[in-house]
Amino acid sequence: PALEHEDPRRVSVCVTDLEGNTYTAGSYQGRFSLQSISKIILLEQALRDSGEEVVFSRVGVEPSGTSFNSVYRLELIEKVPANPLINPGAIASASCLTGRDKEEKYQKFRTLAGELLNDPTVDYDPVVCDCEMKTGHRNRALASMMLHNGVYTGDPEEYLELYYRGCALRVTAAQVSYFGAVLAGDGLCPKTGRRLLSREHSELYRALMATCGMYNTTGRYAVQVGIPGKSGSGGGIVAAARGKMGLGVYGPELDGNGNSVCGMKALEYLSRALDLRSY
Repeated sequence: PALEHEDPRRVSVCVTDLEGNTYTAGSYQGRFSLQSISKIILLEQALRDSGEEVVFSRVGVEPSGTSFNSVYRLELIEKVPANPLINPGAIASASCLTGRDKEEKYQKFRTLAGELLNDPTVDYDPVVCDCEMKTGHRNRALASMMLHNGVYTGDPEEYLELYYRGCALRVTAAQVSYFGAVLAGDGLCPKTGRRLLSREHSELYRALMATCGMYNTTGRYAVQVGIPGKSGSGGGIVAAARGKMGLGVYGPELDGNGNSVCGMKALEYLSRALDLRSY
């Protein structure tokens, strides 16, 4: 509900090349909630804290073929979430963060997000996070179901709040395009060349984006756009054209699958105009 009143005309399109140059159009200075784009950053923090063996014992890497908050698979098909880019998968990633308490875990995640988004001051919107904690009943059911299934131990409420804080990060389309450039450049900072992500993790995230990033419209997106991408219900999409550039688009009006209508159109146009198709 906290996102319902965003102006649908506030659209922005940004591109960051691998030299760190950012090109902008539209309302690119406005901020919006990162939402599910944050799941990639959350997964990176989980892998740093707990390692691949632990993380991928709690979450898979297969496309789900269902909605981002589906209960069906956890109840009837498998106990472990299909991949880290659906809601139960991200909650499972949050369970892998380590630290003395919730605040220490969040601050590590926030520092990482600041590096990958080129904004060390990035932080979450407490109004959006609080709204999600109060209204996210389906996610709470998913978190409890995973506790019941033995996916993790501990406090599901803490994992939910860590997940929601990531979703509520306030960002610009330019920052999202910078993150896309990090992914497109195999983990190197586009401004300095400093390594921010390992090459192996960058490949993993692009593969997950290509197969799971747009939920149950990932196939149509692959045909129309052809660049690994990850959408968020805040209206943003990050895309990574390997060896070329990162793209960040924003448009708060969503289609029935939770993807930005204008963002999808912009990416389809840019993919064809700049010959960015990666698969």
